Amino acid sequence: MSQKLRFIFIIAAIVLVCDQVTKWWVVAHMPFGTEWQIHPAFFSLVHYRNKGAAFGFLSGWDSQFRDIFFYVLAFLALGLLFSLVKQVPDDRKAKVLPIALIFGGALGNILDRIFRGSVVDFLLVHWDNQHVSWSLGTFSLDFDLIWPAFNVADSAITVGVVCLMIQMLTEPKKEALDTH
Repeated sequence: MSQKLRFIFIIAAIVLVCDQVTKWWVVAHMPFGTEWQIHPAFFSLVHYRNKGAAFGFLSGWDSQFRDIFFYVLAFLALGLLFSLVKQVPDDRKAKVLPIALIFGGALGNILDRIFRGSVVDFLLVHWDNQHVSWSLGTFSLDFDLIWPAFNVADSAITVGVVCLMIQMLTEPKKEALDTH
């Protein structure tokens, strides 16, 4: 096994273990729907379940194909990650760190779907439980200053995607060959 793949599996395994241990703790110690305020104006531990994607995206989609859709999407994403890994030279571990984070996070959430039927979310960030309501003529905007609950896997995926995008944007472009 190449150093690159060994590095990916080690980082992904660390993410996976941290994700599953924290979710196990939440399920074992917090009844579903519970909220424990850690910092009343900013942060709470909760026990929510998410049948959708990261941060509750598509969680309200009630279809017999929902689970199949998310499994197929996850496995396509993992396939894309492996194709990206092939393009990175073996000596460039920093280039594959985002891929390892995404891979570990995706596996954590896939395991939840398989064994729990939904993803356990437990981190809740909010701003002093405030509600914002703005009106401009007939247009109004109402929302709570709260981020959807998430977990270690979601965090790893998000950090990995952001780092991967930064790498892609800052990587020098390959110049077209001059045919003169």
